Amino acid sequence: MSPTRLIGFTEQILLGLVVVMTLAAVGLELWSVVQSRTVTLADILLLFLYAEVLSMVKVYYARERAAFLYPILIAMTALSRLIVLQSKDMDPRAIFFEAIAILILALGLVLMRSPVLRGLVDRGFGDRPTGRRSSEDGDAVEAVSAGEAGTGEKR
Repeated sequence: MSPTRLIGFTEQILLGLVVVMTLAAVGLELWSVVQSRTVTLADILLLFLYAEVLSMVKVYYARERAAFLYPILIAMTALSRLIVLQSKDMDPRAIFFEAIAILILALGLVLMRSPVLRGLVDRGFGDRPTGRRSSEDGDAVEAVSAGEAGTGEKR
């Protein structure tokens, strides 16, 4: 078995474990809500975290690459949950710094989705180490396919 196939197989197993463990955590959280007979904002935010983890795995399987959007959203939700859970006992400066961290993550997200930055990538800035241009969704573009060799069109 080649190293590439071994790593791919290991990756599939780990992603499957992430899904199973996330679903188990969702079940435990729902059981906790049922037992306590109360739903708090912290419970809802935790379920959003789990949903975002599952979405990240789904996107990875669909596109066969990691999406940077979901870890940023997960970090923002986790920081929001931390503020909600500990705001009564926290130092106001800590709350301020966590809010600034959420703002920085949101700005990073906006910049990543910005047409200006996408335009830079399309013009060759920020290329992958292979030097091939990237398409709009980040996958490498084939220069010319075998059937279009004479037309010069890109796939």
